[in-house]
Amino acid sequence: MTTTTQRLVDYYQWVIENGDPKTEEWPLIATPWPTIALVATYLFIVKIGPKVMENRKAYSLREVLIVYNFALVVLSAWMVYEFIASVLDIPQFNLLCEPVPYVRDDPRLNRLARVCYVYWLSKFVEYLDTFFFILRKKNNQVTFLHVYHHASMCVLWWMVCKWIPGGVSYFGAACNSFVHVVMYAYYGLSAIGPEMRPYLWWKRYITKLQLTQFVVLVVYIMQALNADCGFSRNHLWIHGIYLVTLIILFSNFYMRSYLDKKDKKSE
Repeated sequence: MTTTTQRLVDYYQWVIENGDPKTEEWPLIATPWPTIALVATYLFIVKIGPKVMENRKAYSLREVLIVYNFALVVLSAWMVYEFIASVLDIPQFNLLCEPVPYVRDDPRLNRLARVCYVYWLSKFVEYLDTFFFILRKKNNQVTFLHVYHHASMCVLWWMVCKWIPGGVSYFGAACNSFVHVVMYAYYGLSAIGPEMRPYLWWKRYITKLQLTQFVVLVVYIMQALNADCGFSRNHLWIHGIYLVTLIILFSNFYMRSYLDKKDKKSE
């Protein structure tokens, strides 16, 4: 083994061994390989799923979609509550910039770490969004943005659960969970049937809400970097760059889905 390879192996071992002790023994957290395997499986299904369904009749899944979407509304609402309640329960918690104490036995810190962990696991549950599209032969919905967002969030939040399950990590997850309450409520109502269409005029505002969320999070991260309170700056930069990619992709989606169609109608 060359010196460079040995250094990389040693660095990998050091990084893996220096996670947060609160989560180090929790399922799927110790190494990235289970997450990588699940993401790879997801991408494989995205690739072959439409081909498998090509000569098959599309599934309706109406009842399944109603239950699934409203279950995620309840889960997302619970996570919003739990993120807020957890940080308010920690004495002198700085909502704008708070580091992650690497201690194991504080129940209040463990509570925040636990909801971070549940939030991460929920990203795997949301893979069903894609699988339902494929089974219903709605392949136009399985866009690059859709797949990129679903796959990358699992990797990004494994990193959070491994090294920073607390501190300012709460803010982005709480915001995203709130957006998902609105989004999955829309999906659940739309799954009920055509009779709900007159009440679903607010679809375009979901994308606006998502874009607003990303901009707010970028500003939040910038102020946290400026405050330099001891939270991992590397992870703040990673999250910030990731959010910029989402702003670009969601802005492009919004323009193609709404502004371009509006211009065509005007013509």
